[in-house]
Amino acid sequence: MGIFNTEDCPICGTPTGAMSKSSAKYNGVYVCKNCAKKLAANKILLIKLKKYPLEELQRIVGAEDQKQEEHQEEVEAFSATKKIGNFIQFDDVNKKIAIPKTSFTGKIRDLQIFDYSAIAEYELLEDGNSIEKGGVGRALVGGALFGGVGAVVGASTGHKHKATCSKLQIKITLNDMKAPVVYVNFIEAETKKNGALYKMIYPMAQEALSVLSIITQSQKSESSPHAEVSAADEILKFKKLLDEGIITQEEFDLKKKQLLGL
Repeated sequence: MGIFNTEDCPICGTPTGAMSKSSAKYNGVYVCKNCAKKLAANKILLIKLKKYPLEELQRIVGAEDQKQEEHQEEVEAFSATKKIGNFIQFDDVNKKIAIPKTSFTGKIRDLQIFDYSAIAEYELLEDGNSIEKGGVGRALVGGALFGGVGAVVGASTGHKHKATCSKLQIKITLNDMKAPVVYVNFIEAETKKNGALYKMIYPMAQEALSVLSIITQSQKSESSPHAEVSAADEILKFKKLLDEGIITQEEFDLKKKQLLGL
């Protein structure tokens, strides 16, 4: 049958016409574009489909369908409590981050979503140069935070010797071997640093860094409850010594402040 004829995809069974057929064939029958795309995403060479049993190809396509359904459910469940332009969104209720995927016109067509707990490190890059970085267990290096989600300032000003910026992005390293790195692209074309666009976008990148710093430090605290328990246990021990008259009230108050970091 020719490419302009309607026939059923040999993998999913969907009737396909000229516009929905791929150039790949299985047992002489054209595979639909949807199946071809899903197989290619799993690194299946379309020119060698005949090497695979039909059941294996159907399993791969079915798994991709399931993955897409789960992703769609995750997108629908995501509710942004904070948005920084169309660059990055935060759902502080469900502890998730979304990086929008936009069309050429700037319309959001999809969201790349991951958990707060997946963040290992993050770094602001300007034309490949590291401006600030931070992560779980360490503070933001290269700048200082003002307020809850204020701007990051400091050492970054030392990197502004160029008159223009071609790429401004945040690199986020995740605890995920399959997808260890994601990028939030703020500037992707030659932009004058003294222009209105750069002056508008750069603070957004700084604010995103601030929020990421708050998230990672919060994750560190939540993952280390033993530190608080240990301090509480120590205070109880010294309270017992106070009640038994072994130490004075002043000594107890001093030790309590030390343990609470006051």
